[in-house]
Amino acid sequence: MRDQFSFYGIKSPLRKELVKEIKAVVKPTAMVEYQELIQLLWNDPHRECQYIALDIMGTLKNKMDVDWIDFLEQLILNKSWWDTVDFLAPNLMGSIFSRNVNLGHSYTDRWIESDNYWLQRSAIIYQLRYKDKVDFERLTGYILRRKDSKEFFIQKAAGWALRNYSKYNPEAVRDFINNNHDLAKLTIKEGSKYL
Repeated sequence: MRDQFSFYGIKSPLRKELVKEIKAVVKPTAMVEYQELIQLLWNDPHRECQYIALDIMGTLKNKMDVDWIDFLEQLILNKSWWDTVDFLAPNLMGSIFSRNVNLGHSYTDRWIESDNYWLQRSAIIYQLRYKDKVDFERLTGYILRRKDSKEFFIQKAAGWALRNYSKYNPEAVRDFINNNHDLAKLTIKEGSKYL
């Protein structure tokens, strides 16, 4: 974490028990109440509070609609690090975007051109849970737009997305890597792991 966040020191098993207790006591009746609770947790300086917010949101994934997109985007931009972004983008945003494809494209097309590398990373990894339904042309287009990035988190995300899709279409990933030798070495290394 590079000393970026404060911690209570609560380990994951205890945190999960705390989430169960919170869910037993706090029973919002509307999604906006969940957003208020999540925002309170996100605002806390201790990282475990953001993890609790992620745990709660994970149980809401299938109930989240387009009204959550801007809220989740703000979470990506606030207290950003791989541990939160890598949950928010593929698990929550990816789920919403899979049900609202054109709207999702409008966001991810903007994100990949953003100056914020966490939004760029989100554009590259939001399809991680799509399995064989990945829009490979869109993914590779995003990777090529950021291929000159020196940012570790972008290079790693590109490789991760390629590696993940290679489980379903290794030929496409192999061809893409072979035809783009100017990709970052880390991207090629990560993307080739299963080839």
